[in-house]
Amino acid sequence: MQKFLLPVCWLLALMSVFVLSASLMDKSLHFFGIAGEREQTISFQYPVEIIQVFVAEGENVGQGELMLEVRRHELKSSLTMLEQEIRGYELQKQEASNAIDSQLAGLNAKKQAISADMDAQIHALELRLKVNTEMMQRFSGFLNGANNIPESPELQDLKRKRHFLIQGIQVEIDHLNEQKNATNRPIDMQVNALVQRKEELQRQTVGLKVNAQFDGRIGSVHFKTGELVSPYLPILSLQSRIPRHIKGYIHENVVNDVKLGQQVWVQSIALNQDARPLHGRVVSLGNRIVEYPARLKKNPLVQAWGREVLVRLDSLEHRLLFGEKVQVFLENPEKSGWEFNMNSKANAQGLDDFEAQSALKISSSHAKIPADKIEASGLLWLETEAHYLLIGDEQYRKQAGIFVMQEGGVVSEHLSLGTAKKSEIDDLESISSDGEYIYILSSLSHNKKDKLKANRKKLLRFKYQNQRATEQQSVDLYAQFKKLKKQTTDTQLAAFLKQAIKQHSLDIESHFIMDDALYLGFKSPFIASDKTLIMKINSISALFRGETLSAEIWRSLRLLDPETGEPMLLSDMIQVDGQLLLLSVSRSSLASSVLWRYQSEQGILSAMQIFPGLKAEGIAFQPGKSILTVVFDAGGKKHSKYLNIAFPDSP
Repeated sequence: MQKFLLPVCWLLALMSVFVLSASLMDKSLHFFGIAGEREQTISFQYPVEIIQVFVAEGENVGQGELMLEVRRHELKSSLTMLEQEIRGYELQKQEASNAIDSQLAGLNAKKQAISADMDAQIHALELRLKVNTEMMQRFSGFLNGANNIPESPELQDLKRKRHFLIQGIQVEIDHLNEQKNATNRPIDMQVNALVQRKEELQRQTVGLKVNAQFDGRIGSVHFKTGELVSPYLPILSLQSRIPRHIKGYIHENVVNDVKLGQQVWVQSIALNQDARPLHGRVVSLGNRIVEYPARLKKNPLVQAWGREVLVRLDSLEHRLLFGEKVQVFLENPEKSGWEFNMNSKANAQGLDDFEAQSALKISSSHAKIPADKIEASGLLWLETEAHYLLIGDEQYRKQAGIFVMQEGGVVSEHLSLGTAKKSEIDDLESISSDGEYIYILSSLSHNKKDKLKANRKKLLRFKYQNQRATEQQSVDLYAQFKKLKKQTTDTQLAAFLKQAIKQHSLDIESHFIMDDALYLGFKSPFIASDKTLIMKINSISALFRGETLSAEIWRSLRLLDPETGEPMLLSDMIQVDGQLLLLSVSRSSLASSVLWRYQSEQGILSAMQIFPGLKAEGIAFQPGKSILTVVFDAGGKKHSKYLNIAFPDSP
């Protein structure tokens, strides 16, 4: 027994060393941070006078709401001076134009007089030559009866003189017309420069009314009505209503395996100790070492340095305060049993609960249709058939991805558009109906290899009954756009299409049909840097007949994220009871979607619902039950989801 004592002691000693070294490793599964959010501070780079402040400290404001109006005293005088200068130059141009018109009138009169005089001389000479010819014929006793007048050198010289005189005057006339119609004269360049300067000042005049960029709460108001404000001084500040981001710091001496896109858990260390930890995701990692904020230092007198980490919370259903100190965990603390009250789970609400109760997975009852292979991109409810048509942007067995989906989110069948080995249409993005035909639109976008195949350019329609498609027709919409940019008289639409086609940025994910008109919602590109364009083709019947298109810009809307103020991408739209409902998705790597309501007559755009962590791709309406159904694309090899929303009767 004693001979085993020494090896056992050595083994215990080695185990103690390993345990001790593991406990002393500078590796941590959590770090500290501060809850914060975006802030909009209003200031100007020039002196202004406060006309009116429309908000008060602590007041909630909505996106687009007017907060402040100011006045620039020198702006009005500058505009007046510019208008006077432009008017002076325009008068000079008018005087020059009148002078040229007077010269042209004189030259034209001179040209007519010379022409008449020379024609008279030529006519007299021709008459004299004719008489002489007739007399010569009588004396010779030979009359041939011909009226031919011999060409004498005198007559030829007279005709040449007439030609050169008229030509000389015409050259002067052409030169004056060229001067009159020229657009690159020095005075024109001066007028254009002044007009551009005037437009810039007018744009600044519009900018003197400040609207909220996102939903939030007024922080501080530093000036009152009638006060003068110096350049760059803050006038008021707007903060988000609820913190959405956590700015954390990882100490430079600590090994911490944090990755971009990693899921984390956030918990307050001062308040709400019984609350369930919040789900979040790492959206940014600093590439430098910075000094810790004073509140996160263990000892304010000792400097501490670390790497910045930005975490975005998945849900806004929480009670964190701005500036609140929090702890960020890399593993679920509830499962680890770290310093949390496990009995609080039943009363807490997190993102998983939200998804479980609302966004449900789309399943399949067809053995040969795997539901996780369907990447939902559009949805249409058919009242007469009592089911949905669901489309996906990926092909199913080399056929267009069109599926029959029941009300419970169960895919029961694939809809075939024919027996062709290769699908006529691919990359399906939106689906609609005019009551007679079903319309399906591809994206018209280039693929990842920057190539645009023929089956990605199509708008297709067919009649549908008893899960069968008949009378199928298609049109190359991309080719029609190329013609339209040359034929349309709408210069703004022509410039938009020209840019989109040239830069390969064209991308359409939504459309609807109303009163024989086709409305197309462009996901890309934006117009005016941040506006989503909706184009109207006035007759879809004419489009399928191959006639020349008549189109216009119907609307351009700013779909700005209510939380961040960033432009969002249009993913679908439908018309319901005179209201336009739109879906938009965020451009960031973290999914987020918004359902919008647009009242076209009043021009009012408002957010109906936000879907954090979800990518909304299609929307349909059941009029019988007054239900909206939204489908969400979860990405490759993941089940797409759907969500039913009760549609309110009034805005």
